[in-house]
Amino acid sequence: MNGENYIQVILPLRLEWMPFYRCPSGPAPGARVSVVFAHRKYIGVVWKTGVTPEIGASRIQDVLEVRSDLPPVSAAELEFWDFLSSYYLCTIGEVYKAAYPAGKLLSEQKAASILERLRQRLAVREEALTRKHKDSVRERLEAERDAIARQIDALTRIPDGEVAKPACGKPVLMIGGARHQEYLRRCRETLDLGLNALVLTPEIAAGEQLQELFGQAFPNQVHCVNSHITETRRRRIADDLRCYGGQVVIGTRSALFLPFSRLGLIIVENEQDVLFKQTEPSPRYNARDAAVMLGRIHGASVILGTPSPSLESLHNALTGKYAMQRSDTSLPPVEIVDVSVERRKNGMVGRISRKLLETASRTDGPIALIRGWEKPDELTAEVASVFDGREVDILTLQQARLADLRKYALVAVLQADAMFPADDFRADERAVQTLAMLREQCSGIFLVQTAKSDHPVFRDGDTILQQLLQERKQFGLPPFTRLIDTDFGGRKERLTLLPGASLAKRKQELRARALDFEKKSGGRARVTIDVDPII
Repeated sequence: MNGENYIQVILPLRLEWMPFYRCPSGPAPGARVSVVFAHRKYIGVVWKTGVTPEIGASRIQDVLEVRSDLPPVSAAELEFWDFLSSYYLCTIGEVYKAAYPAGKLLSEQKAASILERLRQRLAVREEALTRKHKDSVRERLEAERDAIARQIDALTRIPDGEVAKPACGKPVLMIGGARHQEYLRRCRETLDLGLNALVLTPEIAAGEQLQELFGQAFPNQVHCVNSHITETRRRRIADDLRCYGGQVVIGTRSALFLPFSRLGLIIVENEQDVLFKQTEPSPRYNARDAAVMLGRIHGASVILGTPSPSLESLHNALTGKYAMQRSDTSLPPVEIVDVSVERRKNGMVGRISRKLLETASRTDGPIALIRGWEKPDELTAEVASVFDGREVDILTLQQARLADLRKYALVAVLQADAMFPADDFRADERAVQTLAMLREQCSGIFLVQTAKSDHPVFRDGDTILQQLLQERKQFGLPPFTRLIDTDFGGRKERLTLLPGASLAKRKQELRARALDFEKKSGGRARVTIDVDPII
C-alpha cells in the first residue's frame, strides 16, 4: 500500500464502520466525492485522509470523482455530526443523511448569492432616484435604498476568517414573557458584528409567529427554514450562510444542520417543548441540547427561552452549568373551578360549569374553550345550547398552543385532568409548562376546570418544579440519570445510565446486541435515547 493515498468516506447509510477508498488527488476532509458502495453510487463526505486501511488493497475501490461543483462540509459541521453520533448512539452516516437528505443533494446547484441580489436591487433604487418623483415617492425610494445599503454593509463588514466574536459565556436560561424583546436586543448586537443568529422553534406555526416579530425588526435579513420551503430556497440560504453574516435564520430543528460560518447567537424558543425531540428516524436527538453543543463548537452565545423551564435546563441552571435570567411580565391569574365540587351542588351544565358561564357573561368578546377528553360533536352541541350566540372557538390543546390567544376575552381549559396521564412520570412537569405557555399567550381571563383542584401544579409553578426535582433525584430519574430506551424487534427495555458512567461502553454493548439480533432474526434493531440531561 506504500505510495497510495487512502481516505475514509462518510456515506448516508447506517454503517458501523467507515469505508476506505483510494483517491490519488488527496481531497481535504469535508470534500464531497462520488463513490460506489454495494453496487450503488453515492455522494460521500471525506472524513479522514492519509489513513492506513484495515483491509487488503484489492478490496478498496477508487473514488469516482471529487465533486468540486459541490461545496465542502465544514470542519464545524463534521465536529457537530461526530458529537450527535456519539451522544445519541447512532452512526455518523445517519447524521449525514439527516443533514443532507437526498432531495437536498439533488437540488444543489449554483444560485445567485444574496449579496449579488442585494446589489441588483440597490442599482434599481439608485436608477429610479435619478428620475423625478413626488416627494413621498422619493422618500420611500431613499428609505429602501438606505435599508438595502445597510444590509450590504452588514454582510460585507468583516472579511471571511477575521470575525471577532464576543465571549459567549454560559448558556442562558431566560424565563418569562418579556424575553422576546431581549431576543431582539441580543440579535441586533449580533448582526451589528457581522455575525448570524439562529432562532429555533419547536414547530412551523410558532416559527411563522416569530418571523413576523423579527421581520419587522430586521427587514430583508430574516430567513425561515422548515419543511415548507423548497430545496432550491434552502440551498440559496445555505450558500449565503457559508459566506456572509448579518442574517437571522428562524427554523425548526433541521435548521441546526445549516452550514453556518459566522454563527454568533442561538436562541431556542420554548426550550421545554417536547417537539424539539426527534423520534423518527435516527438520529433521535433533542434539538435543544444539540443547539447548546452547536454553540460551543462555533463559540456562539446560547439563549434557552421559556415560560416555564424543562427540569433538565432548570437543573443545569441551579448547578451552575447555565446562567439564569428572569424577564417576567404580569400574567393573568388562574381561576380554578373544581368540577367535583360543582357537580355535587348542581353547578355543572354537562361539561361546562356554571362558574364558567357566569365568568363569560361578564366578558365582552370571543371565547376559547380548550377541550381534553370531550368528544368534539357532543361538546359543540353543548356549547351551542349554553352560550346563546356568543363567538366561541373550541380548540384542542395542540391548537391552543399555536393559536393567538390574545384575541379572546376568556380562555378556559375544560378538562385539565387530561394533562396528567398516569403512566408518564413527566406529566406534572409538562402540565406546569403547558399552563404557563397558555397563560403567557392569554390577555384576558384564564380559567381552568379540574377535578384535582388541590394539585400543586395549579399553585406556584416554581415551587412545584423544585419539588419535582427533589422527587426525580430520590427515585433516580432524569435529569439525575439518563434513560436509554431500546427496541429489539418489538422487545423493549429501558436502561438507566448513571452520572459518570461510560456512554461509549454502553453504546458498544447495545450495538453488539443489535447486530447479534439482526444476524439471528434478519430484522432491524433500534436503539434510541429518551432523555439527555448531560449537556
